Amino acid sequence: MNVGVVLVAAGSGQRLAAGGPKALVELAGRTLLAHAVDALAAAGLRPPVVVHPPGARAAFEAALAGRPLAALVPGGDTRTASVAAGLTALPEDVEVVAVHDAARALMPPEVLRACVAALTAGVVALAPALPVADTLKRVDGEVVVATVPRDGLVGVQTPQVFPRTVLTEVIELALAAGQPATDDLALVEQALAAGRLTGRVVVVPGSVRGRKITFPEDLALAAAWLAADAADAADAADASDAGVGA
Repeated sequence: MNVGVVLVAAGSGQRLAAGGPKALVELAGRTLLAHAVDALAAAGLRPPVVVHPPGARAAFEAALAGRPLAALVPGGDTRTASVAAGLTALPEDVEVVAVHDAARALMPPEVLRACVAALTAGVVALAPALPVADTLKRVDGEVVVATVPRDGLVGVQTPQVFPRTVLTEVIELALAAGQPATDDLALVEQALAAGRLTGRVVVVPGSVRGRKITFPEDLALAAAWLAADAADAADAADASDAGVGA
């Protein structure tokens, strides 16, 4: 099957206090966008369609210089509109679409590959997910109303993977109804509930490294992970050199 990737990178970065598009924030010498594109390449996926904030094309071209892309397109006012723009720009031969967030820049290549491989017969949408660890409370303002049982609850990540025909249909329905969503999987869930589709929405194991970089502390945590990786690699190289010289 021919798999295409829509890499959504149209976030403003306000909560990250970035002073510009979130995807262009640097992490260990590379932008979040570059980390995400490089991980897709390491997973063996085709070059993505990158959806950028309107008016930021030149900055994104500069950030991606030397990296192959399927296309670079401006996003819309909502996530759904941005995904629609990316979907339209995919090559015609694409049968399966993976919608990924540049803000999940460190999602490991093995998870990216597993997501694509898991789209089997009868599955109309899937995403990586992690079990919810925190105790969940429903609140009214600052008042706790109830404890929400966390059994069976997961936190969903990206990439979210769909047959192209399915994603195209649910995006068109959402835009026509004026009901965009911040989670693309939700559009398929709504279509299933309305009887417009048949099939299953499933999850596969995600990764803590797929944490969405939203706040400054998320960026600090990602930097710590990469620093630890670099230290481990240096230790391994030293051990290898010591072995050769023994």
